[in-house]
Amino acid sequence: MGIMEAVFLIVAYLSLWMATLAYLVHLVRGGKAVGLLATGLSIASLACLTSGLTIRGLRAGHWPFTTLYEFSLVFVWGIVALWLLLERIIGFRAGGAFILPLAVAVDTYALLLLPPSARVVQPLSPALQSIWLQIHVGSSVVAYGAFAAACGLGAVYLVKERGGSLAPQIPPLERIDQFIWRAVAIGFPWMTFTILTGAIWAQMAWGRYWGWDPKETWALITWLIYTLFLHLRLVRGWRGRPMALLAIFGFLSVIFTFLGLNWLVKWLRVESLHVF
Repeated sequence: MGIMEAVFLIVAYLSLWMATLAYLVHLVRGGKAVGLLATGLSIASLACLTSGLTIRGLRAGHWPFTTLYEFSLVFVWGIVALWLLLERIIGFRAGGAFILPLAVAVDTYALLLLPPSARVVQPLSPALQSIWLQIHVGSSVVAYGAFAAACGLGAVYLVKERGGSLAPQIPPLERIDQFIWRAVAIGFPWMTFTILTGAIWAQMAWGRYWGWDPKETWALITWLIYTLFLHLRLVRGWRGRPMALLAIFGFLSVIFTFLGLNWLVKWLRVESLHVF
């Protein structure tokens, strides 16, 4: 890892921690100034993370999407960027206290838990030397970021429903329910696009659109969970607690696709073309 890359990524990580703490203070005590500070620190973290990833990409000569370490950082980027977008749309700044901890957890995993060897820049394999790398991975980052926001907002709904000291700081349950819906509505088309572009890329790289690879299969399961969410919402008219729980469950499927499946495939010694 280059020095400038490391500096930007560390500053981004520290800024993310401070933004999370500021959001928590804003949730508990309120105050416009603290809320603006939280948003400003999130923007600073996103800017530093963007700079670090850009430097890494320039050093590598390709987009930094190819290893577990790189995708973890890009995943963090997606969570923070999508939350800042949603914060602007829905006007509920204190929701960052529930969503940014997800970004902190993924960033901690990337920077502190992965071995140093995982941070080494890797050359592109022939299958990755394609424009579909940027399209496929980029769309998944947007989808995953939106689903992380939906998960955090699902937690907000459950906290509000229970009452307690934090409940007065949170909008009515009906509004939180709408916020969850908006987050899933943003992420679902991008998840659909991720699966479609992955199939096209697989055809070009391996001569088949779909091979029931474990990663492909679980990505489809994740897509089906959010399809169920939309079906229950639009067709059945479901609202409230069940949808909040389904939003959380959907993101757990995202995390399993991202991390858990790697461990399971290696433990079971199952062949997969997608495991980092």
